[in-house]
Amino acid sequence: MYAVADYEDMRVTVSIPDNTMILADEVELSRVISNLLENARRYGKTPETGMALVDIAAKGRDEWVLIKVRDHGMGVAPETLPKLTRPFFRGDAARTAATGAGLGLAIVEKTIHRMGGMFGLANTASGGLSAHIKLRRSYE
Repeated sequence: MYAVADYEDMRVTVSIPDNTMILADEVELSRVISNLLENARRYGKTPETGMALVDIAAKGRDEWVLIKVRDHGMGVAPETLPKLTRPFFRGDAARTAATGAGLGLAIVEKTIHRMGGMFGLANTASGGLSAHIKLRRSYE
């Protein structure tokens, strides 16, 4: 969270049970979360306030831990969702406001897969984009 702590245009709420442990590379997972937070700050601002309101939650389910990083912005067009993890693809809002190369979400997806997990994106019913990460639970 330190990477986004000083942003005036972003508020992050975290809900993760204290005993949550996963099988993942700490540095790589930190990069994944940082990338998702930066995307939410750039493209997931709430239209009424101009603030990026982001919720990070995790919960265990059987042998997995499900992590969700959700913004409360406008979301993306449904036909755009499957393209967002393609290298060099940037959605309409990203093309007009971004300085990056369109690699962030492609790298996020590949990183999660390398750690044995799954990654997906979805619009939420109440507005905004939600990133879903599924990683194996650790019991150590």
